[in-house]
Amino acid sequence: MTGWYKATDAKELPQGSMKGVEVGGTKVLLVHGASGIRAFEDRCGHMSVPMSIGTFKGGVIKCALHSAVFDAETGAVRGQPQMHMPAAQLPPEMMEAMAKMGQIMAQIRSETLRPYPVAVENGQVMVYV
Repeated sequence: MTGWYKATDAKELPQGSMKGVEVGGTKVLLVHGASGIRAFEDRCGHMSVPMSIGTFKGGVIKCALHSAVFDAETGAVRGQPQMHMPAAQLPPEMMEAMAKMGQIMAQIRSETLRPYPVAVENGQVMVYV
């Protein structure tokens, strides 16, 4: 059901932190940046990995899986996914498969993180989903 839901207490989300929560049956990523608290759907716009297991630093959110980077204010894509392969440690057959996967991955682009309205009332972070 669409509406405003309590996501967390504001004291549980200090500036410079992020947190994954579920509100109204929706997984939401809360990010407390320089200009306040923002909320986004908690899934990477690239491969649907939870963004809450990634990192938040310097105004950007980075996905843990392929290092796609998103603006913490708007959810806009700031960096496309990257494939990190330790080539010296992989057998030749695996390197061949990874090269093919890299060609496929290069065609997949990230989408902007879906934002949700946020309000902080009486020490509670409220999200409209």
